[in-house]
Amino acid sequence: MTPPAVRRTFGQVNPSVHSLIDPGNPSCRLLAVGVLSIFSAAGMAAFELGFSVDDIEGEGWRADGIAISLSEVAVDHYAVAITVANLVLPDSHGTLEGLRLECPDVSRDGSAWLCEHGRLKLQASPIEPQDATWQGSYVDDGHLQITIPRLALAQGTVALELNADDGVWSARLQPHRTTIARLAALSGQLALPSDWGIEGRASGLVKLGGGPAGLESVDADLVFDQLAYASPDGTQAAEKVVIKTELRGRVRKALWRFDATLAWPSGAAYAEPLFIDASDGPVTLSLSGSWSPQQVRLQLDGGSLELAGTAAVSATGLFQGPGLAPKDLTIALHSDDAGRLYGRLLQPFLIGTPADDMQVAGHVGLVLHFDEQGLDQAGLEIKDLALEDRQGRFALDDTDGSIGWDRSKVVPVSRLAIAGASIYRIPTGAFDVRVHFAADRIDLVEPVVVPVLGGSIALDRFALSGALIAGARPKWEASASLRDVSLEQLTRTLEWPPFNGSLSAQLRELNYVEGLFSVGGGLEFSAFGGRIEVSGLSIQDPLGTVPVLKADAIMRGLELEALTETFAFGRIEGRLDADMRSIQLVGWQPDRFDLHLYTPQNDDSRHRISQRAVENLTELGSGVPAGLSATVLRVFDEFRYDRIDLRILLQGSVADLDGLARPDGGYYLVKGSGLPRIDVIGRNRSVAWKDLVERLQQIQVEGAQIK
Repeated sequence: MTPPAVRRTFGQVNPSVHSLIDPGNPSCRLLAVGVLSIFSAAGMAAFELGFSVDDIEGEGWRADGIAISLSEVAVDHYAVAITVANLVLPDSHGTLEGLRLECPDVSRDGSAWLCEHGRLKLQASPIEPQDATWQGSYVDDGHLQITIPRLALAQGTVALELNADDGVWSARLQPHRTTIARLAALSGQLALPSDWGIEGRASGLVKLGGGPAGLESVDADLVFDQLAYASPDGTQAAEKVVIKTELRGRVRKALWRFDATLAWPSGAAYAEPLFIDASDGPVTLSLSGSWSPQQVRLQLDGGSLELAGTAAVSATGLFQGPGLAPKDLTIALHSDDAGRLYGRLLQPFLIGTPADDMQVAGHVGLVLHFDEQGLDQAGLEIKDLALEDRQGRFALDDTDGSIGWDRSKVVPVSRLAIAGASIYRIPTGAFDVRVHFAADRIDLVEPVVVPVLGGSIALDRFALSGALIAGARPKWEASASLRDVSLEQLTRTLEWPPFNGSLSAQLRELNYVEGLFSVGGGLEFSAFGGRIEVSGLSIQDPLGTVPVLKADAIMRGLELEALTETFAFGRIEGRLDADMRSIQLVGWQPDRFDLHLYTPQNDDSRHRISQRAVENLTELGSGVPAGLSATVLRVFDEFRYDRIDLRILLQGSVADLDGLARPDGGYYLVKGSGLPRIDVIGRNRSVAWKDLVERLQQIQVEGAQIK
């Protein structure tokens, strides 16, 4: 006999539940256990039973339209079907619609109820509609096991296995090619930007375990492949990235202990300005420590980051409070290939600075310590460090030493031993540096003497501030001296016309503020038997791509014979004074100056000028060859002169020329004297600077040309 279907309407039910999806909670098994327990009655005759429930509610969840049907298909074999019209999940995880869970053959095996060929159907869910098989068992002692071999999830699949026994439960999930963007959206916890076009898949194994108090263990082995994204502003991007992760976590007394590793074997990513391509060397990361959700406290016992062939980084630290700000963090970096370290990690941050195009080699070690206020200590060890600017502006030969810095304390003396250096192709010998680094200051402990060009440059005092604190504007003050620096070696090194003599000077007021280098004390040195003084010297952005130099200079009593022989200009005897005002070089090229070359008053030296010098001066002033060798004057090797006077005013690309005024127009470059008398007269008042330079370039200088 078939009994009539039973239909009852329950009032609101509020079972004490931790989570509807917690398989270890008794409420989660409410329906399954209730149905399966019916089968425990001994000697039950063949029957069909059906009943329904309007709704059941718990904390955060609700089920509507519940129907259960049972029927005996053979001795100790039964068919069961459970349908739920709507199941609202807790924590805003969405709603399941049209849920049907059935098993056509539930069998009794001793103390266990078994279902080997169950079916699960869902018309709609937060993930996807489902049509899957399942297996399960329930033992009278309370052990429950359910396996779902394949569920559709995030455009991929996931296998699910649940076990529960007397409040202890475990779950095993095996995602296969599930899309990362869809998983993030389903989680409700990971907010990925929707306009980045994020692609990628996740596969692997996740094992969860817990008890009445909740989750107690996590083990995950996952692979993320085909990862790609691009931000709309182009500052973030990735392509064909593969990430392999392992995570082990255990909770004890509300404290999670964890170990995690991440391997990045292939693919490339860009985060402005940094570009990392794993084909240049795989990246691996490992972390171990503890996490307290109640205290919002992360203890990092050990962390390491390995960029194969480039650098190894290790870290320990404590993070606590909103945003997990560091309370005590130590980071150490070591690299046996400073060139790869510079190219992969440092150079992108140096674009636009003088250090953005260098060749680097050597070994580097760096230690940083942070407290609640930020960086408070740093140490740098270098060995065989060498660098060279590819534009030839500066270089540093093999350097060994250590540098220590402290935010507020005086630290031990930092020491560097430098095998040599160069600036604008001017080489130096070996020298040592002893300095103090503390707070935002660098102070020289003792003078630095640098051998250079047969003499030396001594940095007697140096103090820098503002360079070691973020946002500060660096400035420095110094005093230095030059002793017996060979002008001959200097001009040869710079491929200038060779000068004789040496350079000695006292530089008492060297300053650098906001990119401007200036010399307050001026320069004074001797050359060509006379004296040269430079004042008002300043260089804006001295190591930049377009430095701007400004200065004034005067020259007194230069011996023209030594000067003209140097330039193979043709011999001129006598002395020469010069005033050079408002000098401005842009990118080391003349842009502006006011130059006046003239014979000093009361010069009683011998005044003679050779035929070749007359021709060169004539061509320089007019652009037309003098042609003296084709006239009767060719029989004279030299001529007497009274005065020399030449003024060149350069403004941009145009040079204005002038000399001693003539009553009939034009101007004297050389005013003759005696017989045979010869005057060098200029007619052109203005000439393109490039044309004037071309005329100068025709003057040969002992196997080299004026540049």
